[in-house]
Amino acid sequence: MTETLGQGERPAVYTWDPNSNSGKPLFVLNEKGVDFDYRYISLPDFEQHAPEYVAINPDGTVPALVHRGRVFAESTPMCEYIDKAFDGPSLTPDEPEARYRMRDRCRRTDKAAESLSVIGWHLHLGPMVRSKSPEELARLIARIPTQERRISWETASKATFSEAQLADARRRVGDYVKELEADLAHGLWLVGDEYSLADILTFANFYALPAGYPEFATDGYAPRVLDWLRRIYARPATAKTFNMARSIARRAFGIAANLGCPMMELAHA
Repeated sequence: MTETLGQGERPAVYTWDPNSNSGKPLFVLNEKGVDFDYRYISLPDFEQHAPEYVAINPDGTVPALVHRGRVFAESTPMCEYIDKAFDGPSLTPDEPEARYRMRDRCRRTDKAAESLSVIGWHLHLGPMVRSKSPEELARLIARIPTQERRISWETASKATFSEAQLADARRRVGDYVKELEADLAHGLWLVGDEYSLADILTFANFYALPAGYPEFATDGYAPRVLDWLRRIYARPATAKTFNMARSIARRAFGIAANLGCPMMELAHA
C-alpha cells in the first residue's frame, strides 16, 4: 500500500472480503454503478494494523472509504453517504416513515451481527488467526497502534466459546431471521416495495445463512427470507461484488447455486 487513493472524485474502499461489515460499501457502490478502487485488506493477516493503513484510518478498522480526501470509517453511515454522494439508483426511501424504518432495520442488523460474529469467529476467522505461529502472531499484535486494541486482539486470538455461548448466539440469529420474515410479510423488500440500504446491509451480514444456519433457511422456518435471499443473489451487482472476494466470501457462489440462482463466477486475478 504505497499511495492513498480517493483524493478526487473516484472513491477508494479499503476493506476485506465482501463479508459482513467489510462488504457493505462494496455492495452499495456496485448497486449504484459507481467506479471505485478496491484495496484489499486481509484481516487474518492483520493488515488493518499495518502502518500504511493506520496512516489512512487511525482506528485500524475496515471498511474505510476515502473520497475527496476525507475518510469515512463507520460502515452503516458510510453507506448512506455513498447513496447520497454518487449518481445511480436511490437506495434510501423518500417517504419519512420508510426512511426511519430503513435506518431502524440497519441498526437492528448491526446488533444481530454481534451474534453472527461469535459463530463466524468460532468457525472461520479464529482458526485462520490461530494457524499462524506464536511468534508471527505476537509480532502482528505488537504493531497494533493502541493498547486497548492490542489487548482485545490478544484476547480474541485465544478466544474459544463454550457450547452454551454458541447455542445462545445461534438462538439469537434464529430470532432475528423470524423478525426479518415478519417484515417481509408487508412488502417485497424489508421496508416495503423499494430495494434499499436495509436490504443490502442485512444481506451483507446474512448472505451465508443457508450455509451457516441451515435450520433457519428452510421453507418451513422462513420462506420469505429464502425468497428474499434468492432475489438479491440474482442481482447483477451482487455477482459483481462477490467476484471481488478472495477468501471466505467466495462461498457465496456455492450458496447461490444451492438456492437455485447460480451466479457467474470469474477466475480471481
